Amino acid sequence: MSDAVNEPQPGGVLPPGFDAGVPPEPTAEAMPAATALPGFGQLTDPTQGGWDQGPATVPPPTMATPVMPPVTPSPVSPSMMPAGPMGGTSSSGSLGTQPSTTGLPPAGLALIGLLTALLGAWAGLSVLVGPTFGWSPDGSPSWHWSLVHAALHVAPGAAALFAGVVMVAIVPKAAQGAGRSGSALAGLLAVLAGAWLVVGPSEWPVLESTQQTVFAPASPVRSFTYVVGANLGPGLLLAITGAFALAWAVRVAKVRGSA
Repeated sequence: MSDAVNEPQPGGVLPPGFDAGVPPEPTAEAMPAATALPGFGQLTDPTQGGWDQGPATVPPPTMATPVMPPVTPSPVSPSMMPAGPMGGTSSSGSLGTQPSTTGLPPAGLALIGLLTALLGAWAGLSVLVGPTFGWSPDGSPSWHWSLVHAALHVAPGAAALFAGVVMVAIVPKAAQGAGRSGSALAGLLAVLAGAWLVVGPSEWPVLESTQQTVFAPASPVRSFTYVVGANLGPGLLLAITGAFALAWAVRVAKVRGSA
């Protein structure tokens, strides 16, 4: 009885009371391509002309890069930069880099001023202090005051000393491209003092209407030291230092004029 019931009926009809079994799931080998891969053979993007060969690969999620706010540079005040075509505020109002405004930098101007002051002090005091050490250009004793000493040595020496002090004093302004007027006046004063030191001894007899020479008679070598040490040497050097100061002032004027 049981064997008869379990035997399959002809035509695939099960006896009453038996439910049809659940058909097994078809395997990948038995399934058609359209059922196993629903997207196989379908055009994914008509514009690209490629055929989808399988499921798309999803890229892994990436971390968003934080966006930093832009850094705004702090503005540079034009007053902190020297005026000129390449530094400070030019005529067009644009800023530039700080250049060397002249061929003679402010440090060089300070050195020229110091040298001018020293030369002026030597020119004014050499004839007064020199006799103490056995060196007297006009044969007078130490610290002897006379019109010749005052006019030919002390006056030009004091003028040169003042010019040198002015050159040193305007160095802070010169570093900013200013102070050209003071430099020009100081340079001109140094040149005039040097010129008077050079020509004064030869022109003094004409001014005083006398035949007496300024320098005392001495041997040729001794006379040479008198002329060069007291007047000619300091005078020529003062003319050179004054010319440097004048050139610095002219250079600053040209740079600022072309700005």
